[in-house]
Amino acid sequence: MTAPRCLSGPDPTYTQQALDHEVEGIMLVRCIVTRQGMVYGCRVLKSLPFMDAAVMRALEQRRYSPALIDGLPIEVEYLFRIHLKLP
Repeated sequence: MTAPRCLSGPDPTYTQQALDHEVEGIMLVRCIVTRQGMVYGCRVLKSLPFMDAAVMRALEQRRYSPALIDGLPIEVEYLFRIHLKLP
């Protein structure tokens, strides 16, 4: 399988609370990536304070190349590792 690759869309925007608390680290979010490269059904598996909604919103606005098996696009559940570092 060829994994989905980000083509466009926003990075997560830090919330004011996350900035105030200097939140950094890695979030794990499982989503479905469609054959058209759209993202939906996200679930946070490893959270960071004050950032869950912002990260899920950014992921669902992105577009990806679809996962491929034998050159054909497939819908896939994919684990995203989101690295957050203070600006």
